[in-house]
Amino acid sequence: MQEFIHAIAKQLGIDEATAEKATAIILGFIKSKLASGEFGQLASKIPGLAKLAEKGASGSASGGGGLLGGMMKMASSAIGGEAGDALELTGKLKDAGLDIGQLGSFGTQFVDFIKDKAGQGAVDTILSQMPELKKLLG
Repeated sequence: MQEFIHAIAKQLGIDEATAEKATAIILGFIKSKLASGEFGQLASKIPGLAKLAEKGASGSASGGGGLLGGMMKMASSAIGGEAGDALELTGKLKDAGLDIGQLGSFGTQFVDFIKDKAGQGAVDTILSQMPELKKLLG
């Protein structure tokens, strides 16, 4: 995962700590949505993925909530379902330090990295179980 973190930080012009936080958040989200066997298969193909996902799932990678993130979380609870999940994920990524203009590029590069390391089948599984991630990709 360090390879992705380094590359996305350089591409987006952000520091590696911000890239790591955002990556941990999206991996934690994926871990919470996939069946444990599916997540385990993905983690077995990409070194460092499971550890970073755990960091994201535990909340230790979040940016501390922030006003916008808190508002997004409240809105996501009110809306519910896929749209609510997409809002919550967007809020968490913004709290981690990504701006709205960076979200699509981050998501696209993340999916490309997963495809390169784990194959198209892994990407298809993630996107079929997490339509909210498709919304992030634009």
